[in-house]
Amino acid sequence: MKKTLSFLVLANFLLAISFLLTDYFWMLFPVSLFILIIVSMIDMRINLNRRLFTFYDISYGILTGTILYGVFLVAYLILKVLPFPLITFVEELYLIVGPRSWWHYLMLVLIIIPGEEIFWRRYLQSKLVDRYGILIGFLAGASMYALTHIWTGNPMLVAAAATAGLAWGALYAWKNSLALVIISHLVFDLWLLVIFPLNF
Repeated sequence: MKKTLSFLVLANFLLAISFLLTDYFWMLFPVSLFILIIVSMIDMRINLNRRLFTFYDISYGILTGTILYGVFLVAYLILKVLPFPLITFVEELYLIVGPRSWWHYLMLVLIIIPGEEIFWRRYLQSKLVDRYGILIGFLAGASMYALTHIWTGNPMLVAAAATAGLAWGALYAWKNSLALVIISHLVFDLWLLVIFPLNF
């Protein structure tokens, strides 16, 4: 467990640098996730007998990613009519994490999305579940995932990470499929960042 905690501290350090140095976010964030992939694989067993990206993984990934986006869309529409200046935090969120170049999208697909699921769900959540049980383990993992986004200073990004972390954490705890949560994450990001961004 000490190794797991040290990797969690490392994750916070790397993501803090990425989020705080916003001008270099798209260089630092993929590097940070690549490092987390490497360190988590040091202490992680992968079942090579299981086929990756089955029809089941793809179909359920598309479905759950789209449903999660729908939840965010409804929340965004509610925020737009509330008498609070919360929508400005959503606009800042897109300024921080919104891809603006072709290689940003490449990094998102090849490193960032798989890296987040490998480290936060496959590695950290699995370790917490093994130690504390499914419910506490997945809730703790989702909380840690959300709290690492506090370095942005953006409460909406923390709330978004908490919601997504709970969804993908529950999905991983239920189906134990890394491929499924990666596809779900990818589909969600495609909706959020490409198809119908929440900045209208």
